[in-house]
Amino acid sequence: MPITDPEAVDYGFLVAFAEGMYVQGSITPHDEPRIAAAGWDVVGHLLAQDSVLPDPSAAAPGVPLTVQLGLTVFYGFLARSQTDPNRYAVAVRGTNGFAEWVIDADFVPRPTPAAPGAKVEMGFYSIYDSMTLVGMTGIQIGTKAADGIATVVDAGTVTVCGHSLGSAIATYLSFDVAKLLGNRATACLFASPRTGDHAWAAAYGATVADYRLINYVLDVVPYVPFDAPPAIPYSTLPGAQILLPSTAQAEVKFDIRCNHNLVCYCAMLDFADTKKRASAQDIEAWRCILGPPAFGLNRELTLALEKPVIALGGAAEHIVDLIDVTARAKGGHV
Repeated sequence: MPITDPEAVDYGFLVAFAEGMYVQGSITPHDEPRIAAAGWDVVGHLLAQDSVLPDPSAAAPGVPLTVQLGLTVFYGFLARSQTDPNRYAVAVRGTNGFAEWVIDADFVPRPTPAAPGAKVEMGFYSIYDSMTLVGMTGIQIGTKAADGIATVVDAGTVTVCGHSLGSAIATYLSFDVAKLLGNRATACLFASPRTGDHAWAAAYGATVADYRLINYVLDVVPYVPFDAPPAIPYSTLPGAQILLPSTAQAEVKFDIRCNHNLVCYCAMLDFADTKKRASAQDIEAWRCILGPPAFGLNRELTLALEKPVIALGGAAEHIVDLIDVTARAKGGHV
């Protein structure tokens, strides 16, 4: 069954909870009572090597600016529904500063054993390849995260969710889980960078029967890495949904960070539902959400940008330049 907007908002908040639980340098997350209040019980934690985003201004000449690996830390959780014990969800967190960093980043493709003949992004995949599932007693389940999840889910269903860099990791994870569980594994992905080449995108579409990828047209992250063959042949997954300012349920402040914020994505899908969930933990997001669409300079700007971005089509590098330069000109975060 296709993932509906209300379901996508539910999954989006699970990922937002995972992002708030992260403690730098630690495998032990903050407590998050909102997970249980939302109707889920955490049954395991996802651990992986942390992403290190090198400072572009300090990069040595000729050295690619790519994701580096740090300490093993908390990256998300596996949860079971309180109302349906055969239904599970996986939430994979993103990384702070990722939207600003990708504008200057380099991305190196590498082959993946998961899909022979296909290539994935080396930095994203390296984080995923280090990921494991640990039960609430601290004991690792399975060899890798995918088989650990399949072991716990057993005859049930699972939806793998992620945002930003976490969306890329969730893409690789849902692919491997789907190979083990078939159509009982689905995915809900927000603001995902491109995760591999055209062969990878085709393999994913053929393996994960039911998934939803949601990208905002003014968010720079879904346009990178660029599709620039033969050196960098990256592709968006087939069937990606594009959120537009002209049809979104919420108006979002034009800003590099706001355009990429997960709660902003949820508000654009369903403003009323997202507003009901407003909490102190999401105060940064609510500085970005201006309310239902209404006339004003911000709306005029986003509607004006929507047109050239759509017209540029596959010219991703020019789209990123347009959004970046416009944000700088209006004093937005870069």
